[in-house]
Amino acid sequence: MNNDQRLTNAFSTAGKECGYDSVTAEFTETKEFKVKWRRSCGWAEFKVSDYLKDAPESVLLGLAKLIFSRISGMKIKYPKEMQDWITSETFVKKAQPLYMARSRNMTRTTAGEHKDLNESYQRLIDSGLVERDESLKITWTKRPNTRRIGFCSVLCKVICITSAIDNPDVPDFVVDYILYHELCHLKKRFDPFGESHDIAFRLLEDKFEKKADAEKILAKLRLIL
Repeated sequence: MNNDQRLTNAFSTAGKECGYDSVTAEFTETKEFKVKWRRSCGWAEFKVSDYLKDAPESVLLGLAKLIFSRISGMKIKYPKEMQDWITSETFVKKAQPLYMARSRNMTRTTAGEHKDLNESYQRLIDSGLVERDESLKITWTKRPNTRRIGFCSVLCKVICITSAIDNPDVPDFVVDYILYHELCHLKKRFDPFGESHDIAFRLLEDKFEKKADAEKILAKLRLIL
C-alpha cells in the first residue's frame, strides 16, 4: 500500500464517522506544514503536506479526525500521539532538510557580510536567556526583507533573520533581540491553536534587558517584529 492510499484510508475512516461517503486524500509538497481541502455534500478531498508521508497510520487517522472536527466547527486538541510524533527528533531530522531546500530566500549560513548570527546565539546562551540546541538551524535571508524581519518554523527548528540588519551600523544587541524573539517562539513549542504573541510569549520576550532600546532602533529603521 503506497502512502497516498494509507492517507486516503485514514481520511475515509474519519469521514464516514462524519457522514462523508466519498473521500480522497494525497500528499503534496509544501514548504509549511498544512492541509488543504475541498468538500461538498457527501464528498471531500484533501491535500496534506508530505512532511507526514512517513507517519504511522495512527497519526494519520488522528490528523483526519482533527480536520473533520474542524470542518464541523469544533476546536479539538491535537491528538497526543500526533503531537508527540510531529515534535519528535525523528520528525525534525527528516523535515528540516526539506524545509530548508524549499525555502528560496535563505543563505543557509549564519555568517553575513558584517554580522554572524552564531555569535548572537552564543551571546544569548552566555547571558542565560537560552540553551544551545544542536538541532536548530539559523540563517540569513538572501534578500533584505523589511516586512518580515525574522521568522521561524517551530516544527522544523529553523530560524531565518533578514539580511536588512546585516549592517555595521546596527548594534549587535539589536540582532540579538531579533534572534531572541524567534527563539521565544521555539521555547513556547508547538501550539497550533494558541496565539503566537500571547502573554506567556511576552513574558519570555521581556527577559531581554535591552528590549525597549532595540525596538526604538528598529522603529527608526522602520523594521517591526
